[in-house]
Amino acid sequence: MKNIRLKEARKKKGYTQEQMASFLGYKSKSGYANIETGINKPPLMIAHKIAQLLDQEVQYLFFENEVHESRTNRKSTA
Repeated sequence: MKNIRLKEARKKKGYTQEQMASFLGYKSKSGYANIETGINKPPLMIAHKIAQLLDQEVQYLFFENEVHESRTNRKSTA
């Protein structure tokens, strides 16, 4: 799934995918582009670096706002 927040934050800062890839140490833009398009998920250290570069929180860029209820939290009615 594409990461729209990441793309919007990058564009707001005026960075290209090539620049982001360079900042992050990737040899080509595809390393970063694959994160933005959702093909790859970044390691936590890279996610933190991206968040710093874009002046955003890691949670905002990489996690959905919705929290799903787990089965272990549901009360039994039996």
